[in-house]
Amino acid sequence: MRIFRFLVFPTMLVLSCIVPCAAAQDSSENKAEFLRAIATAPSLNASFLRADAARERLGTAGRLADIEIEGMASRMIGPMNERSTMWEMNVMQPLPRRGERSADRDRARADVSMAKADHAMQAGELAAEIASAIAEAEGALARVKLLDEQIERLNAVLRSVEARIATGSGRLSERLTVQARLASMSLMAEEERRGAADALSDVRGRLGWKPETVLPGFAAPVPTEISPEEAAAIRLAAARSAEAQARVKLAHSSANPMTSVGVRFEQERRSMGNDNTLGLALSTDLPFRSRGYARADARAAEAERSAALADADSVRHRIEATLRRVQRAEHLAGIAHRVSRETVDRLEAEYESMLRAASTGSGQASTVLEVVELLEKTTEAEIQIIRADTAVRTARAELWRFYPATELTTQQP
Repeated sequence: MRIFRFLVFPTMLVLSCIVPCAAAQDSSENKAEFLRAIATAPSLNASFLRADAARERLGTAGRLADIEIEGMASRMIGPMNERSTMWEMNVMQPLPRRGERSADRDRARADVSMAKADHAMQAGELAAEIASAIAEAEGALARVKLLDEQIERLNAVLRSVEARIATGSGRLSERLTVQARLASMSLMAEEERRGAADALSDVRGRLGWKPETVLPGFAAPVPTEISPEEAAAIRLAAARSAEAQARVKLAHSSANPMTSVGVRFEQERRSMGNDNTLGLALSTDLPFRSRGYARADARAAEAERSAALADADSVRHRIEATLRRVQRAEHLAGIAHRVSRETVDRLEAEYESMLRAASTGSGQASTVLEVVELLEKTTEAEIQIIRADTAVRTARAELWRFYPATELTTQQP
């Protein structure tokens, strides 16, 4: 029985040391380091450059048309062989439609806001996906460590069974049972290793890092850091609404006439002397057809503005649902830790009962099977805790999608 006491007692110690709390909250330093790592992703660099291009296009918004210069020269020969030379030059300045420049500038500013919000939204999406992958990988590695420890204990049990078989006091069925459980645990450990390696490889691929580069640790916001109105998705919807409003103004301005003003100078050289003419020119169009088109464009822009507002409402509901999901995951993790403590108490009672039965000579033949069963229960209890904590982390990782947009883009170059 000393052998079995040596095998089972460490298991009880491991269970009694299970940390009865959820994953620790991440510090602001961890978040800053995590966001610096996210900022190196090629996809974010591309969206940052698109936002920079939108800012540069502000200089072209609401611009005036170039001055137009028109020149003409002619030679006239009359019926009495009268000859004259005439030349003319017109300088015209096309004027924008009323309200067109202001609407164009508003649309350019809305485009900048959309590009910045889209960049922040992509940063949040990427941060959520990478944080979730890191959480899943760390959970898988924790399960691998647990399975490796249980495999070592099972190997010790197997060695003791083989020693008993060699002395004629053991049974072959006990060895087969332990070997079957060893094979099953080894396969589970390899599957978890592969899953962790795939997740970490995907993270490095998204960040554009080499395989040997050390990845950042897990980091995620807490629910109290989430403010719906500061979320990148809300800001993107607001920018789309502003852009649609600018298009409404632009549509209304397109119904106004477009005019041009200019200066006209004409000179005609004759034998009797020169005739010089200086005048002002004004031209305008008659926007009869464009008024109907403008009303259709305005209705379309109003519909897009309503769609942007609806998107904002949808995002607010998503934020509320995600926050509730985090609360449920944390509640479940607390239950998992509480149940694990109860499982520890039951396994300790079973252990004491098994020792008493073995000391009296009853149940000794099934002691090995009971040890294997205790190890299986230990594994299941700890795996439940790891999965509950991983669920909390993956739920919190989703909060990156709704993290304040200004915080998501502070680490960009």
